[in-house]
Amino acid sequence: MGNSRSSRRRRYEEKDASDDEDDGEYIRQLELHLTRLIAYAESADPTLQREVAEKLANAAVKAERQVQIVNLGGLRLLVPLTRSRDAEVRRLAAHALANLSVDAQNQIKLAEDGAIPVLIALLACQGEIHVQRQAAKALANISVNVRNKERVAEEKGIIPLVELARSPHVGVRVEAVAALANLAVNDKNEQEIARVGGLEVILDGAKAPSVDLRSQCARALRNLSVNTDNKARLRDLGAIPLLRDIAASRGTRAAAQAQRALENLEASDKK
Repeated sequence: MGNSRSSRRRRYEEKDASDDEDDGEYIRQLELHLTRLIAYAESADPTLQREVAEKLANAAVKAERQVQIVNLGGLRLLVPLTRSRDAEVRRLAAHALANLSVDAQNQIKLAEDGAIPVLIALLACQGEIHVQRQAAKALANISVNVRNKERVAEEKGIIPLVELARSPHVGVRVEAVAALANLAVNDKNEQEIARVGGLEVILDGAKAPSVDLRSQCARALRNLSVNTDNKARLRDLGAIPLLRDIAASRGTRAAAQAQRALENLEASDKK
């Protein structure tokens, strides 16, 4: 694929309520209370579940704690929480997983510990836009890893992400497209995204007024325009004038990505 593609790790942060805590003390407390926290996570009491999920979501903002939480068994807490009957608990658990997935080693561990099907299941939480958004964020991060691109596809994650890229909620669309852009840095995924209607959905998003959405769509189109069949389809769908318009907006995040997508599409005329 060479330089025709790019994928970025993206950091998602909230204010860490425990910024002033001593790291060593935090680790000791987490180790000390791990059993109790797991019991809370599996408890039927949403108040206790919410307390656990919020603590981990906030703590996972710090890079060093992202690693600590996973190494100390944090996934044993979070996976049960994603299945809570309480929507706020599910949101916080998905947010914690999104924060944890920023770390490159955690991306591998999350996948190995079964987080990918859990996150894909959360994409289907109808009406819970914050849960869907956080789950898509986590999948975008996880999909930076080369092997994880294959794992997400194997777990049937592409179709629900394409569906979410049609969401009426811009924030959800941004994260779903970001995940698709990362997944597209893979030959089979690039073809699969096109096969299930992803090209049309992403081109539609590239016309939106949202700067963030246009930027992610331009990045996705850059990655999706490597495949020969996709090039032809994108040209037929009118991608070239749209990308020229985006590329003309110099100084924007989308412009450089749109320009690279154009180069990919126009290269098909030079065979």
